[in-house]
Amino acid sequence: MDMFQQQAWNDVLAVKRILIVEDDPILGNLLLEALQEETTYQGHLAPSGEMALKMLLTITPELFLLDYHLPGMNGLELADQLQRREEGDQRPILLMSADLPQENDALDHLITLQKPFDLEMLLQLIAELLAS
Repeated sequence: MDMFQQQAWNDVLAVKRILIVEDDPILGNLLLEALQEETTYQGHLAPSGEMALKMLLTITPELFLLDYHLPGMNGLELADQLQRREEGDQRPILLMSADLPQENDALDHLITLQKPFDLEMLLQLIAELLAS
């Protein structure tokens, strides 16, 4: 492998995958575009929890960005399934919503973000979560 191929391989390995689960196509695509502009992130978009679980058969994200209000299972239910699936290899889960349920013990182990949010603040939070 020559030096150029080695650098290209290192670049592939350095890319951090983020799975966005958002049923609003406008917001989902906005988040995807914002992540694609960041050179070290590769965004993947799923419109539902069921689709996200299917995508996990082919990708291994370093971070999950979940909407709370999803068709079928909600973001909390998906987060629970993801945490059970990861078995100790806990990847950060960021739950986004305009109206998260209050007094819910399930929220204690999740990072939450109130909608609407500032895109720069979200990107900073993602950078912090992936750096730790």
